[in-house]
Amino acid sequence: MLLPSAIFAVSAVYVIAGVISRRVQPRNRTGLLFVLVGVGWLLDYTLGNDSLLVTLVAKVWPAVLGHVLVAFPTGRLRTAPRRLVVAAGYVENVLLCVAFEYEHQPWAAAVIEAEAPMTAGVGIAMLGLQLHRWRVSSMAQRRTLTAMLGATAVAITAFAAWEPMALAGLNLPVVVLMLALSGIPFAYLAGLLRRRMDRGALADLVVRLSGDSRRAGVQEALAATLHDPGLRVAYWVAEQERYVDADGRPVALDSVHTRVDLGGSPVAVVLHDPVLDLELVDAACAAVGLALENERLTAELRAKVRQLAESRGKVLRAVEDARRRLERDLHDGVQQRLLSAAMTLGLAETVPPERARALAAEAKQAVLATIDDVRAVCHGIHPPVLTERGLHGAVRELTALAEPRVDLTLDLPDTVPPLVETTAYYVVAEALANVAKHAEASRTKVVITGGDGQLVVRVDDDGRGGADPEHGSGLRGLSERVEANGGTMRVVSGAAEGTSVRVVLPCGS
Repeated sequence: MLLPSAIFAVSAVYVIAGVISRRVQPRNRTGLLFVLVGVGWLLDYTLGNDSLLVTLVAKVWPAVLGHVLVAFPTGRLRTAPRRLVVAAGYVENVLLCVAFEYEHQPWAAAVIEAEAPMTAGVGIAMLGLQLHRWRVSSMAQRRTLTAMLGATAVAITAFAAWEPMALAGLNLPVVVLMLALSGIPFAYLAGLLRRRMDRGALADLVVRLSGDSRRAGVQEALAATLHDPGLRVAYWVAEQERYVDADGRPVALDSVHTRVDLGGSPVAVVLHDPVLDLELVDAACAAVGLALENERLTAELRAKVRQLAESRGKVLRAVEDARRRLERDLHDGVQQRLLSAAMTLGLAETVPPERARALAAEAKQAVLATIDDVRAVCHGIHPPVLTERGLHGAVRELTALAEPRVDLTLDLPDTVPPLVETTAYYVVAEALANVAKHAEASRTKVVITGGDGQLVVRVDDDGRGGADPEHGSGLRGLSERVEANGGTMRVVSGAAEGTSVRVVLPCGS
């Protein structure tokens, strides 16, 4: 028999823990569940069993307690096994209440006799779920779960064994059950206290960074402060419109992350364990915002160096391919025609004059054909229209002949470097060719503008979209050409939403 003081003490512990939880974490349901457990415990031992409804309300607290344990730390049941085991706890609770109400019925007696194994089964299932969750968790998650898991194991063992031992005549001291059940809210409060201490460690984080000149100082300091060894930091590179690590390598945002902004502009993202307190993560990111901005500049520089190195390699390979192709074209075309013309002229020297004139005319035709071949090879190296009419005229000629209809807007600076002109021309030419081949568009818009040391080329269509630079050799080649000139290229092509190709090229004033 529990003493009144013990009843009120256990109830007070749960209610106090729940109230504190609601104040500290208002969006977390754990606090509300704790309050329900405390109130239910009190009602169970103070109210009489006047009706089935009163009995259900008073005796539901064990199921709510199981709900708390399985849903910890978020207060939400995120997987089907957790929902099933919690539902089993509520069903068992209702069955027992109904059985005690109709205890003289044969079926009720069977349910009452099965109380101990049912309670043990549900309790073991809950404990097994938590043990499995702990085993597959990260270090940061284990840090949150360990204390609560220990308290859960003690409480479930004591609660499941209490009735069978009482029926067997083994009356354990009341204080054992009290301590076992009270350990859960105390373990939870200890976690909240640790959370508060972690917040206090943010000041140490700032001090640590002020004396840390290592390249990965911010990432290491954040990982230590938030107790998440797997934490990573990625930095925003505006020109490339992507996040990179400290070495300039692209980073995929494939895990839970918190974005860090300064003055409304993105600086970095912190990729961390999902179990971390998001308010604590936000506070830590705010504390190291300036340090992240400093490291972002370094990461941006490394990203540019890496991009230039990759572009240089691509350009060297492209130049080598072009050299081999040019060599093959000259050997198979121009050289063979010139050899044929030389042999014809040599033959003309050994024949009568009438025959020699015919051979000379044949040699002349071969030389003229060779000139056409040379002109075709030169056209592949540099479009003659660019030399003759400049970027303005060359693009106008491209768009005038393109299908579907093209709306052209040109606002070019006074001078554009030749390499930039050539790149911009090929961007427009390749984009228009892709529209004609694949887009099934009814309209295309080409805009080329210059200013602030940049030339911006944009080609938009209203076609079927779905263009992917990674799988299209034309767009991939364009991207490599643009990057080789220090520019950036972005392709936005949603299904049935058209395609937009935007290229930014550095253009000296």
